[in-house]
Amino acid sequence: MDNKLKLNTFKELYKSLKTPFPPINFLILGMLIGLENRWITFKTEQTVDKAITDYMAEFDEPDKIYNAVVEETEDGGFTIGYYPEEKNENIS
Repeated sequence: MDNKLKLNTFKELYKSLKTPFPPINFLILGMLIGLENRWITFKTEQTVDKAITDYMAEFDEPDKIYNAVVEETEDGGFTIGYYPEEKNENIS
């Protein structure tokens, strides 16, 4: 009967609340199924919202504009490169 519950926490909770009266057990199980579905929805929304917030925070930095350096090579061609103005700045 408790195989309708998905999470082990709620399965264990149902086992601890189980009574010798089947109608009461049925009501307890129904209540736990409803709570479990709400809990899963809540945790999923919370996890997705946090992931989106973290992702957006990563890109909230102002766009950096790098000056490209164009140099002529010995064979007459050109190279285009980016050279950081500061020594500690990483090329990405």
